[in-house]
Amino acid sequence: MHVALILWSVFAAWLWGDWKHWKHYHTTMLFIALSSAMYDVLVNDGSYYLWRYVGNFYFSEEMASLLYTCVAFPATALLFLSNFPEDKWKQVLHICKYVAIYVILEIIGLYFGTISHAHSWNMWWSTVFNLVMFSVLRLHHTRPLIAYAVSLVVATYLMIHFHVSLWDSE
Repeated sequence: MHVALILWSVFAAWLWGDWKHWKHYHTTMLFIALSSAMYDVLVNDGSYYLWRYVGNFYFSEEMASLLYTCVAFPATALLFLSNFPEDKWKQVLHICKYVAIYVILEIIGLYFGTISHAHSWNMWWSTVFNLVMFSVLRLHHTRPLIAYAVSLVVATYLMIHFHVSLWDSE
């Protein structure tokens, strides 16, 4: 499933993304990659995680995470931002569409065992997180400093709520 999703994200970004103006979205593409990498460093230490990719015979959990971080998430940001509508109501629907896509893919991943949850993380938390994530991606594109502040508050809240230690749990 990881291979299919990563290849699909590349294909979808190539087909529907605004590659002509990719530099306009570049900083937000890097922002989502950095955010994913921060999660991997702070939370996904092997013995304590909230959610993680489950490796398979193609590649390890770490390789899956790296490919999502460096390929799938930036491709998603390009698609999301380059197709962002002007009308306010359509913007809400656009965000909801991407949240729904991510939630459905995660449910499928849980079903097939390519994603796992732990430490009270569940689909409700994933749905809320995705809603915040796509909203912050748009905010980062228009007002990056505010997005950094919001991200810091959200990350701090999640780390406190889920008892994430800044030290290895081993």
